[in-house]
Amino acid sequence: MAAYFSPIDRFQCEIEVKKSRFIATAIPLSSMDALYHLQAEMRRLHPKASHHCLAYILGSPQSPKAAGSSDDGEPSGTAGKPMLNILMHKNLGDIGVVVTRYFGGTKLGAGGLIRAYGTSVSELSEHLPTFECTPKIDCQIRYPYELEAEIQQIVSATATEELSASYTERVEKTLLVELSQFESFKSAVVDLEYRGVELSFES
Repeated sequence: MAAYFSPIDRFQCEIEVKKSRFIATAIPLSSMDALYHLQAEMRRLHPKASHHCLAYILGSPQSPKAAGSSDDGEPSGTAGKPMLNILMHKNLGDIGVVVTRYFGGTKLGAGGLIRAYGTSVSELSEHLPTFECTPKIDCQIRYPYELEAEIQQIVSATATEELSASYTERVEKTLLVELSQFESFKSAVVDLEYRGVELSFES
C-alpha cells in the first residue's frame, strides 16, 4: 500500500449546475456513525433540499477496510458511485462525504447527475485541507522481561508506536509499525527469536 491523504477537518464546497445547488461536505472518518450523523445534520440544516447523498472510504483507498455510497433517492448509480469514484481517484481515505442537492427546476438526466455529483466532490477535493497518511502494520509482540531494553531500542529506531502493553508472565505489546520501516523492524526482532521473542502481525 502507498501513502494516501485524509481530511484535516470538516470542509465544505458548493457548485451550481443548471440552477441546482450541490453542497459537498467532507469529514475525517473513523466510524460510520460519524457519517450518518453528518447526513442527519445536513437534513436538519437543509430541510428543503431534495437529496443528501453520501460516499465514504475507511482506511486506504488502495485497500479499504470499508467503502461505499448511497444515492439517497437519486436514480441508481447517478450520485453515490461517481462520488466514491472521485474519492478513489484522488487517493483520499478515512473520509466521508455528503452531497446535499437543491433541485433547481431543470432535470439533469442520468449523465448530467453523474457529472454534477462527480464534479461536486472533485471541486471539494481540490481545496480540501489534507494530511498524508503513512500505511502502518499492526503487530503483537511477546518477550521475556529481560529483553525490555533491547525491544525498546528497536521500537525507537523504527518509528514504531506502542498502542498497548501488558506485563504478566511475559511482556505483551501491540505496536504500529510504519510500512516503510517494517522490514527493518521484523529483521531486528527475528534476530531475537532464539531468546524467546514471538511476533505476529496483520497488514
